[in-house]
Amino acid sequence: MSGIKVETAWTTKAVSVADLKTHLRIDSGFTDDDTYLGTLIDSAQNLVETYTNRAITTQTLSLYLDRLPFYSDLKLQEGIFTAPDLEYNSNYIVLPKPPVASVTAVYYYDDSDTQNTFSTAKYYVDTISDQARIVLRTGESWPTVTETRNANAYQVLYVTGYGGANDVPPPIVHAIKLLAGHLYENREAVTSLSVNSIPYTIGALLQPYKVQRLNSILGG
Repeated sequence: MSGIKVETAWTTKAVSVADLKTHLRIDSGFTDDDTYLGTLIDSAQNLVETYTNRAITTQTLSLYLDRLPFYSDLKLQEGIFTAPDLEYNSNYIVLPKPPVASVTAVYYYDDSDTQNTFSTAKYYVDTISDQARIVLRTGESWPTVTETRNANAYQVLYVTGYGGANDVPPPIVHAIKLLAGHLYENREAVTSLSVNSIPYTIGALLQPYKVQRLNSILGG
């Protein structure tokens, strides 16, 4: 199976505990819940990443692929096709979880599991597109099937995320505050009166940033 591996997880919160306390109108001198509030921010940020299919703050990921180029079969085959992250095109690879800051390297593995570096002279990185791409240069080609192993033959190592807390778009920051506040005020999934669903406002704030994908399991 191909997909995303987290090499270095994000550590920077998009919302500080102090900012969340201001949002919730909790007195700054009350610190009993500070650790708990921090965990709620972490949970909210992870939920926002899952909902939007984006990286919020800086992290390093690896995209693993079984085969290149992609083929134009109609059905999706797990481990090969993860549309629309990976489009049916032999010239480029779309990188999941934007915004991509940089690509560290593109590797391929032979049948002896030896890691080889795909030359940077053979591709360029398109970070102008909302979902960054590894694009083959004219006249270049990917390693042949005989040069690669059958599973996880390719690895793209890249850095993604908006950056630090101050780089995250304000609507995403506000959505994280609202979600963390919702979790703080509603500590049970189900009460005797209702199910504590996520408020519509949060989805509305995040909708412009949501990366639409056909397959929500592989590739990001």
